[in-house]
Amino acid sequence: MNQEINTVSEKLIVYLRNKLNNPLIDYESHPTQLQGGFETHIYRFRLKNAPKEYSNPLILRLYPEFYGSGNAVWESGIQNVLAAQDYPVAKVHFLCTDMSVLGGAFFIMDFMRGQPLVSLPMEAVPQLLGRTHAALHKIDPNTIIKSLVAHGIDESALRLSNRFGWLQEKANQFSWLKVAINWLFENRPPEPEQLSICHGDFHPLNILVQDGSVTGVLDWPGFLIGDPVLDIANTIVLSTIPFKHLAPTLGLDVSVINFETFIEAYLDAYQMERVLDQSHLAYYRVRRCVNALIQGAEGQVVWQHPLIAQDLLAYIRSVTDIQITMPG
Repeated sequence: MNQEINTVSEKLIVYLRNKLNNPLIDYESHPTQLQGGFETHIYRFRLKNAPKEYSNPLILRLYPEFYGSGNAVWESGIQNVLAAQDYPVAKVHFLCTDMSVLGGAFFIMDFMRGQPLVSLPMEAVPQLLGRTHAALHKIDPNTIIKSLVAHGIDESALRLSNRFGWLQEKANQFSWLKVAINWLFENRPPEPEQLSICHGDFHPLNILVQDGSVTGVLDWPGFLIGDPVLDIANTIVLSTIPFKHLAPTLGLDVSVINFETFIEAYLDAYQMERVLDQSHLAYYRVRRCVNALIQGAEGQVVWQHPLIAQDLLAYIRSVTDIQITMPG
């Protein structure tokens, strides 16, 4: 183990022994760092001499100190409410907001078994994606709202309006995007009376499957309560624009994928489970494309890919007639 993992390993086992009041608890397998996530360090480990519910593989999700404790509270709270609704998410067993323990807030959850949804034959992917997404949007969001408010999260933080405040800040920071951001403000549609739990990053690489069934939905920091078509629009952008250009790095042949057919099948599968008003789908797709350009400008490598940026700009232009010139 390198020094960083070694330090985490030593401090984590002390925390768990104290938390479970059992000095005999030890590692069956020591923490190993996993890939994934822009925000957190993720480690997999397994305990021995622990109660049965903690004897399976576990995941530690550790936030850097500068994030504070809010993100850990936010994400763990969402997952536990959804797990109680039998939605396929990892149950969180421990949440720690004491920065002195591991150098940042963290939580410990079950390890979700399975392979990414894209490991299935491509014709099966949109159907499972659509059905699983519709199941999420059917869940009453009020339970999550109450749970997070009880943990000190301001309810306004769960709403789309909060994200528009972020957009306004970015309009001042990235002047080349100001016209497009102003368009989003000027054309923002009203939200429906019935809002849904929106994942925010729902795409085939965040869905795990085993034996043809979904076993896990990963990565919830982008969660909000909003118009379900917003979440649908995010999925369409994520499952087409970056996927088309990055799929070869996953060993997938995009030449055999008809992306229009893929999206049609995804929407059909969704609407077999839940009615969807698509009136504002193009608007929310533009919103996700603008957000992606901001994320690229802030350093997220995936959105800096020249061909991905080109497709983002092209879609924005096709809907808004706005021609964005990115800085050299």
